[in-house]
Amino acid sequence: MFGKIKNVLKILRNKKDKSLTRQTIENSIYSSTTGVVSKIGGLIFTILLARILMPELFGLYNLVLSIVLTIATFTDLGINSALSRYLSESLTKGKKGEIEARSRVRFLFNLKLFLTFGASLILFLLAPTIANAIFKRPEMILPIYFGSLYIFLLSFQGFLSTFFYPLKKLKYNLTSEIIFQISKILLFIVLIKLYLNISTVFWVLILSTTISILFFLSILLIKQRKLFFGKIAPIERRRISIFLGWTMLLSLLIPIYSYVNTFMLGLFVEDKFIGYFNAILSIVIPIAAFLNFSMVLLPIFTGISGERLVRGFKKVIKYVTMFAIPASIGLMFVIISIIKVLYGMTYVPLEFEFAIILSGILLSFLVFEGAILGTYFSLFNSKEKVKFPALFLLGMTFVNIVLNYFFIKFALQYGPEWTLVAVSFATVISRYSNLGVLNLFSKKKFGLSIDKKDIIKPLIASSIMLGFLFLFNWIFNPGFWLSGLMIILAIGIYFLSLYLINKKK
Repeated sequence: MFGKIKNVLKILRNKKDKSLTRQTIENSIYSSTTGVVSKIGGLIFTILLARILMPELFGLYNLVLSIVLTIATFTDLGINSALSRYLSESLTKGKKGEIEARSRVRFLFNLKLFLTFGASLILFLLAPTIANAIFKRPEMILPIYFGSLYIFLLSFQGFLSTFFYPLKKLKYNLTSEIIFQISKILLFIVLIKLYLNISTVFWVLILSTTISILFFLSILLIKQRKLFFGKIAPIERRRISIFLGWTMLLSLLIPIYSYVNTFMLGLFVEDKFIGYFNAILSIVIPIAAFLNFSMVLLPIFTGISGERLVRGFKKVIKYVTMFAIPASIGLMFVIISIIKVLYGMTYVPLEFEFAIILSGILLSFLVFEGAILGTYFSLFNSKEKVKFPALFLLGMTFVNIVLNYFFIKFALQYGPEWTLVAVSFATVISRYSNLGVLNLFSKKKFGLSIDKKDIIKPLIASSIMLGFLFLFNWIFNPGFWLSGLMIILAIGIYFLSLYLINKKK
């Protein structure tokens, strides 16, 4: 293990090395650092929101945000993935691919503009219906109006950031993320003192997203003008349209798949239970996203095939499982303590504590699922086989909705807090079913699947780590600082255990 780390450092020190390995390592570091900045900034923002708004308003905000982000998928419909995939392909052709790259960018930009304007307008017009007729919460109307403007800006922020993946210049994404997170937090602190309501939060998001867009535009127009200005030529619209057709379906399903839990809770229980549920997700999702390298892997998988693809896929899975499995298991143990420290006891009230603990344990399994799922999506997208994950996700979305409905109806007999467990259980079942189907189909289509030893070894080491956590907690009953030491020691025990297990082979 230490030898591998030494080799990585040696590769990074060699500035003249232009190999695929160096590019992958370097961009993964930038992507990971961007993820860390995003998650830390997002967590600070969420903590401020949760503590100032309290569970009721925090739950209402998450309900509105879920609606906004779901409609936002109509502004993408796979265009960002198509941009990353086809721009990567054009750039591998060097000078010969310049006109092709520019033509593809122009086509995708025009499509993006049309979809973005349409989705924003539709949400604006439907705001009263969504607030009054569906959720019976008139106070949602104004935030949804502002959300329609946020959608327009968010769409172009994502589109512009995508350019830097095929360009392999992820340092600009990192800089933009730092600017975005700092401006978001500072604007929130200033504006929330003037107007304490949900609409203010959306104005903060609008202003900080605008700043990020201006940064991306300045870099692209200065350093990559050739992608936007110059001659264009006819492109293979049919080929791109077929790819987009399936990525559109996938893009529509992902947010429904992600936010259906919030929608279902919004139909059956009070806002505060949505707040409790999203407090858990606000810890789980950033960790899963941090271990998801799909945007980095897509342009890399696009440029390789055969034995190189097999080796690359196996390496990615090996390292993802090495970190994702202990992250899931460790999070199960500490997630409720984290919520209490970050958000306060109001998010783990005594009368609902047991149900919230069970929900936290179940949702912690999504860290592993999310990390592996991103790798599979990159694989299928890179080989223009998007229809398969799209169709699988369509089936599992239906399963998720059905399970949510019946589990929630059953749980309501015992109290509204048990709907949290019901929704968590339905989510884990549907997501792992989807992951299992993708793994089987990947093996059939590409001969690529997860090696059992890549699961078993980290699982054994994680079990040893979990035993240590229980023992330490039982002996010392740690407070805040001692808990930090416990987590550091647990990480050390995991990697030591994994090292000894690998040494025995």
